[in-house]
Amino acid sequence: MGYRSTVAYTIRFIPPQKDEPEKGLTAQNCRATFFTFLAEAKANGDTAGAIADSEYLTIDEKELTLNFFADDVKWYESYDDVKCHEALMDLSKEWADDGDCSNPYIAGAFARIGEEMEDVIEEVWGEGCYDWISIHRSMSCDWM
Repeated sequence: MGYRSTVAYTIRFIPPQKDEPEKGLTAQNCRATFFTFLAEAKANGDTAGAIADSEYLTIDEKELTLNFFADDVKWYESYDDVKCHEALMDLSKEWADDGDCSNPYIAGAFARIGEEMEDVIEEVWGEGCYDWISIHRSMSCDWM
């Protein structure tokens, strides 16, 4: 029993549309940044559990993304596994918005739907796209 939620988040590294080597913006730098982020997340005791969560977290090295989806789960901030995922998102937010050292490649989105209609959380950070995760409530009927 207990309160259940559907939770999704994505952390993405987005190469520049056009390489600008004079500014240090290249697809190669973006790829290197992705793997540096992964290495830091694996080495960090707060985030390593999220990286190891192969049941819900998919790491796509080709697309430079981390995608998480869990349906019908207890998403309590006091749970260790939830703390790991929250820490991973926090790390990506720090990378995305670190003042003068902000990373132009990283962005993310998070959404959680609780059991109650008004219990919906949506968040985007970095240069994220608001349609990476969208929430739709639907109804099904046994006679249809």
